[in-house]
Amino acid sequence: MIIVKKVNWIDIDSGEADILLSDGTYSIECFCSDCNFSEGDTFSDILYGFNVRNIVKSFNEEYVIDEKNGSYSIQAKLVDKDSEILQIGEFKIDISDGDIPKDIDKNDYLEVDISRIDIY
Repeated sequence: MIIVKKVNWIDIDSGEADILLSDGTYSIECFCSDCNFSEGDTFSDILYGFNVRNIVKSFNEEYVIDEKNGSYSIQAKLVDKDSEILQIGEFKIDISDGDIPKDIDKNDYLEVDISRIDIY
């Protein structure tokens, strides 16, 4: 289960906030527009990766989230090649903003850089 750990309001009137989500093992900070989340809420939707680049096949079958200066380097499993969804822990992230190389198949692990992760 993914829980909203923290809500940092950017502009409360327009409903913009940075949301910290955690599945108990991994945490991801996301941008949320029209935000109606509160701390302690559960989240079960798919996240969206914005400015997805440097997608390469990984031979390390492990999950990694490395955040630096608001950008993410992620190592995860591709669970849906057609919809371009990767999974890390309980998180599912849409990476359709990038181009998945043809040598990467469903259930392969990949490495990817993502500038921002959003909740829609």
